[in-house]
Amino acid sequence: MQRLVLRRRGRALRLACSLVAVAALALAACSALLTAWTWRQSTELRRSVQSLRERLEQVNMQRKAIVQLFLEKRELLEGPRVRREVGAGRGKYGNGKKVASHFEITKDSLQKVGSEGIIKGWTEQQLNMTQAVHYNADTGTFKVVRRGVYFLYCQVHFNENQSQYVKLEVSVPKGPSLQCVEGYGTTPAAGSHQFHFLKPCQVSGLLLLDKGAELKAVTGSSFTLQVSGKHYFGLFKVN
Repeated sequence: MQRLVLRRRGRALRLACSLVAVAALALAACSALLTAWTWRQSTELRRSVQSLRERLEQVNMQRKAIVQLFLEKRELLEGPRVRREVGAGRGKYGNGKKVASHFEITKDSLQKVGSEGIIKGWTEQQLNMTQAVHYNADTGTFKVVRRGVYFLYCQVHFNENQSQYVKLEVSVPKGPSLQCVEGYGTTPAAGSHQFHFLKPCQVSGLLLLDKGAELKAVTGSSFTLQVSGKHYFGLFKVN
């Protein structure tokens, strides 16, 4: 009888040891899987941050190029032709100033994109120049003051966590338009850092605009502007 009891106790002990070994193996496997998942997330995070940094550097370089082009064109406009125009008289636009306008969206003026996708909330920045456009805050449209060739630029930062792309278009009724569609390979669920949803889109180019033409910056109605992003819209007359 005693041997039978000892034999049963031995089997129970071996079973307990087996269960402990299985549990240890399962715990080790879970630990390995967690380590692999954490490493993958860290790698994806580093790639996302690096991609964002490269994109922001590219945007800053484009902005510097635009400013440089503006300054160079400004110097050219100070030649004999401009002096003759100023000397001929000071009519409605004969004040000797250049024609340009620049707008930005601030934290205080930020508005939700409506069903039509028109970006609103632009605030004009004061320049020592003749206005190129008049802004209608209700409709979100810019009306050109006088006909000419303009260099136009626009940039918007989106807070997009549902789509892998963003889009931006500056349109002219019955005329040309500037379009931007930016795709992002990182899926929304793969990132959790504060810059993950910051997605910029930028357009720029030369446009021949008639007096009274209405410009507007348009995007998808489901997209949301980033509160801390840099949003600007501007143009200057080159001819």
